[in-house]
Amino acid sequence: MGRMTRTCFQSLLKVVNSGLGMVGIAMILYALWMLRVWLRHLDSPAIPWFIYTILGIGVVLCVITCSGHIAAETANGCCLYIVSSLLFVSFFSID
Repeated sequence: MGRMTRTCFQSLLKVVNSGLGMVGIAMILYALWMLRVWLRHLDSPAIPWFIYTILGIGVVLCVITCSGHIAAETANGCCLYIVSSLLFVSFFSID
């Protein structure tokens, strides 16, 4: 029973990581595009803090995705639970 639960948990983690990785890459590309547009119109009074925030969140999502992929491939129970707790905290800490 424990082996089947671990296999199901690994598959679920891989699916979540795929979606999270795509979102992270999309956020990085969007932030880079916004930064390019902001630099083109430098005379505008816009503050680019939101651009750097989106870029930082995208990088954090990609790091969590990479660590989740490594944990799902190694099938180490400790790594799986650490990454799943990181995912849980990152999803439910956004209010």
